[in-house]
Amino acid sequence: MEIDLRHAGKAWLWAGVTILALAGLVALGRAFTPLGDGVLTWQEWQVRKLQRTYQTEHSQLLQDALTLTELLNQVTPDPARVQVQLDAMRSRWQQSRVASLAPARTALEQAAQAVQSWSIGLTERDLAIRAVQNALMELEE
Repeated sequence: MEIDLRHAGKAWLWAGVTILALAGLVALGRAFTPLGDGVLTWQEWQVRKLQRTYQTEHSQLLQDALTLTELLNQVTPDPARVQVQLDAMRSRWQQSRVASLAPARTALEQAAQAVQSWSIGLTERDLAIRAVQNALMELEE
């Protein structure tokens, strides 16, 4: 009986590469797992996902509030520009998914309506400023 060892070296090489790859994956998993003790549960994963969504949406709402202040700081209001920017904001607000930000979205919607009314001359600027300030306070809470 003959034993052929010509191909045995390649098998050991592939086995070594596989073991190193698995060790690398384990190291990556340990580095990026937020809880050092183990794998995230489904509920904890959902909580973290919602937290990321909340942070993203909150920063977008804050950016929209700052855009409203920029629109109010125009020397002469441009109703067309205001309408285009408000339409873009409103479409984003309709796609929002975080229920805890509903009061902030409502305050921003009221501020947007006040800014739009000011831009076409229906209300005074001070009323729009108060509405935007109210929205900013709602976002700070």
